[in-house]
Amino acid sequence: MLKTLLLCLGLALSLPVQAQEAGHVPPDIGTRVADRYATSSLAGFAGVTGRLRGKMEELCARPGEAALADVHATFADTIRAWAYVSVLRFGPLVEENRFEHIFFWPDPRGVTLRQVQGLLAEKDEQAANPSALKEKSVALQGLPALEFVLFSSDSEALAGEGDAFRCRYGTAIAANLADRAATLQAAWAPGSSFHAAFTGPGADNALYRSPKEVAGEVVKALGTALQFARDAELLPALGDEAAKANGRRAPFWRSDLTFALVGAQIEGTVALLQSAGFDIRLDTERRAVIDTVLFDLEHALGAVNDVQAPAETAFAEEEDRSRITYAAVALKGANRSISEELSAAIGLTMGFNALDGD
Repeated sequence: MLKTLLLCLGLALSLPVQAQEAGHVPPDIGTRVADRYATSSLAGFAGVTGRLRGKMEELCARPGEAALADVHATFADTIRAWAYVSVLRFGPLVEENRFEHIFFWPDPRGVTLRQVQGLLAEKDEQAANPSALKEKSVALQGLPALEFVLFSSDSEALAGEGDAFRCRYGTAIAANLADRAATLQAAWAPGSSFHAAFTGPGADNALYRSPKEVAGEVVKALGTALQFARDAELLPALGDEAAKANGRRAPFWRSDLTFALVGAQIEGTVALLQSAGFDIRLDTERRAVIDTVLFDLEHALGAVNDVQAPAETAFAEEEDRSRITYAAVALKGANRSISEELSAAIGLTMGFNALDGD
């Protein structure tokens, strides 16, 4: 199922968008998204990954419980910042497999666990060099790999001087994350080729010929973010019944940041939807769909935020399982409203949703 999900996500991101009627898309939608969402989200991610690299360097130079606690706190901030950036799953983020280099997920076969464990056992010094690490498997160099370094059962050695290689490897991961975050920020900056194409669609634009095509990109990104959070991050761990639940199938369960990730992704989706300004060109009847989406997302976020147990056990515990199930239903409803009703309201034909029924 997850292998099919990955294939379908790629197809969904490349589906053509055709205009049906004019006048329902803000002509400056690209500028709105770039200025009101992308710029701040990418700046936040670049800033926090830079701090994470610095905190890792400090930990390696002066190991201790306080230094490790600082790294853990900064890692949590990084996950929340990444959640906002992950919603922008088009353009620079999908080029050169940047998304997978930062967040190799889903990982149903435990490739990250197996490869990182092997690397730590072998103490491959190449992995402690950021440039050499970039040439290795994507499973060895993103946020899931760094989470294992920082939160697995052997990670307490980082507070002492017993595993200097582990610390150097973690620092190399953090350095590459900071480098990729800076690259993404530059790719969206005014003056860059992508920024010019996204904010200035036209007949001679190789990427976006009209504001409607920009709007189609945004709508697809919104739907993909919600469906990925539901289908790749929550449902595999939830299982069909409590007896089949397994929190270890969720991203970032070791650090107990699963629901922080999903919650921030929902917040990012709301912020991206609002930044696009779809409502300003719609009449009262058509604007109602946006209210419906926001209603569903508000309730999904509330349910996720109300989860009480650690991610490792929450999916199997009755009350939290109900909250997660409710969030999944609300995410599906919001995604349907965006992909079908909002796209129709602004005059887009999105073809079909390749993830439906998977």
